[in-house]
Amino acid sequence: MCEDTMKLFQRLLVAPAALGLMAPVAANADSAFTSTTTLSGSAVFTVGSVADGGNDDKQEELYMQYAYSMDLNTSFTGEDLLTAGIETGNAGEKTGTSASPLAFMDSAADGDSKLSVKSLYYAFPVGNLSVTAGPLVDADDVIAATTSAYSDDFRLGSMPWSVNGDHTGPGIGIAFTGDNGFVASASFVSIDGNDAKVGIGGDKGDDVSVLSAGYNGEGWGLGLIMGSHDGDKTKANGGDSLGGGIYYSPESIPATISVAYDTVDPELKGAKDSSDLFIGVDYEVGPGTLSAAYNSTDVDGGSSADSTGFEVSYSYAVNDSLTITPGFFTVEDTSTGDDDSGVVVETVFSF
Repeated sequence: MCEDTMKLFQRLLVAPAALGLMAPVAANADSAFTSTTTLSGSAVFTVGSVADGGNDDKQEELYMQYAYSMDLNTSFTGEDLLTAGIETGNAGEKTGTSASPLAFMDSAADGDSKLSVKSLYYAFPVGNLSVTAGPLVDADDVIAATTSAYSDDFRLGSMPWSVNGDHTGPGIGIAFTGDNGFVASASFVSIDGNDAKVGIGGDKGDDVSVLSAGYNGEGWGLGLIMGSHDGDKTKANGGDSLGGGIYYSPESIPATISVAYDTVDPELKGAKDSSDLFIGVDYEVGPGTLSAAYNSTDVDGGSSADSTGFEVSYSYAVNDSLTITPGFFTVEDTSTGDDDSGVVVETVFSF
């Protein structure tokens, strides 16, 4: 995706949505709808041990970490939504030497045990479109296409580059959902847009643009996602990604099968193109769901940086507010040549 095209896309996306941002609130001034606010959240207790885990392969003891999150949702018209996400945890940063062996669990959260606002945005309809805008938008908050129906609640996940929720900042997105099952979306997030010295879409800041299109049918669906990270500030994070996936739920068995493929072309000099294949299955067994997934990451230029992963877990809902998930995963550690194999039990309290 060329830079000029992405700059034009950013201008076309931002201008009309900014003009219409206050329209839904103004239109509701004389209506009978009363604004409502709901609170939901979760507390996750994760206990486990990872053999050969950690950066120095000395973090193998049984230990526990936690994650706590709250979502505040307010509607002013019955069709719009103001969302604030508050989160904390003690898993350490998901990258770097401070990371715990279970920092890459889907539930893991950092924050040094201090509550902080992780997301803040406003969504409202404009005709057949849904517009999302705010100061804290994740790059994956506005992706209409579904490339995988896998639960993604344990260790492994699909689309590591095209669906990346670690990029956050002032952003805007537009999504379309058709009656025939066709969906599409476009979004723009300025990672450094909260810095007045850099600015939104500035030449010295990192910006992420994501386009998606897909189809959600009866028992199956597919999607395609294209992303561009200009890396103006940090070349190490720059690059283009392209990925797609398909999911299928056969009528003969209570299962969902997902297959996704993702690629990235890094901008950093010397970095290699990479691809990731993901296969995941969710199968209803007894009172719970048995999940299994496999992924293989291939880095161009040799096998030393390639990796594979496998996981299996069983999620059991004790009641509407309590879910227990024991599981096992093994992920190849390319830095040591050994596998990080973990046995984990997660307890999720939802409210």
